[in-house]
Amino acid sequence: MLCIREFVNESKNDKRMRRAIVLTLALFALAVVIGLAWRLPHLTKQSAAVSVTPGGTPSSTPLSLQSPNTPVDPAGLQKPGGPYVSSDPRWAIVREKDRSDHNWEWRMPINFYGRVVDQNGYPVSAAKIEFGWTDLSASGSSAQTTFSSADGTFSLQGRKGRVLEVDVSKDGFYKVRSERLKSFDYAGFWEANYYEADPARPVIFSLRRKGPGEILSVGETQPPVSADGTPVRLDLLDSGRASPTGQIEIAAVTNTEKYPPRRFDWRASITVHDGGLKEHDLEFPFEAPQDGYKPTIELVMPEGSPDWKRVVEKGYFIRFGNPPKYGRIYIRFNGAAQKAYLRYTINPTGSRNLERPTDERFSDP
Repeated sequence: MLCIREFVNESKNDKRMRRAIVLTLALFALAVVIGLAWRLPHLTKQSAAVSVTPGGTPSSTPLSLQSPNTPVDPAGLQKPGGPYVSSDPRWAIVREKDRSDHNWEWRMPINFYGRVVDQNGYPVSAAKIEFGWTDLSASGSSAQTTFSSADGTFSLQGRKGRVLEVDVSKDGFYKVRSERLKSFDYAGFWEANYYEADPARPVIFSLRRKGPGEILSVGETQPPVSADGTPVRLDLLDSGRASPTGQIEIAAVTNTEKYPPRRFDWRASITVHDGGLKEHDLEFPFEAPQDGYKPTIELVMPEGSPDWKRVVEKGYFIRFGNPPKYGRIYIRFNGAAQKAYLRYTINPTGSRNLERPTDERFSDP
């Protein structure tokens, strides 16, 4: 009986042990399932944030701002320099990059394609191209120089960084002011200068070919101008000196108080005897027009005008004399001062060509 009782007790103990083992295994399996379910989205994000180099080595730094393979409506993307669009899927990519690598913006692939043309659209070969870009080098930036090919094209490839600056120049050409030192951002798709390289659509850079310059009469003067409207005449063929036979006449009614009010009435006029003026805002005013000149230009600044200004700056073509001579002037009036500033360029030969010799720099405003 004792043996039977011991056998029964041992059997009960074995059953309890088996139950404990089964329960432990079940709890462990449940924990594994719960852990996988929690980590799966994070593993998916991490796999999306890992790129593979050509050699097959994984990198923790993603180098693309392209959206996932799912189609994206371009209308839903944030425009460079435009208002924030929270639904743009690229923001999720940026946030993930920020978590994985604080310097990812300076590791972006830099590829650039450009083309140089003149004012008539013809290619400019052998133009000097100077590249400079911010990166993670010891100095924080790198540079490279190249030259445009026969069809005006040039490129930069295989570099890494964030912002690229491109400057184009060539002897015998003027730089166009609006295109000097263009910059291109490769990381910030929200920036106004964000750029995505496309070899089929090179960035166009314009240079203005210098023409056959002429010897011109150039000068500047600051004549005193009476505040009561009394005119003063200037001779542009004699260093801009005051002369009763001068070609241009200036008059103004200005404020004379030592501490003028915030706004006040003032006016000025410019008259060309035996000729006229034609306003322009050209960057390269190298050819004076033949017609369209007005003998007098009035500048009127009433105190209540929505366009009121204390200082007015204007550029004009000028024609005077018979036979006519042509030129250009830049004039600045200050309604609270009794002086005007005048800079002038005159072609004394009667030609309408107002470009200086090609070895001089054009410096008009």
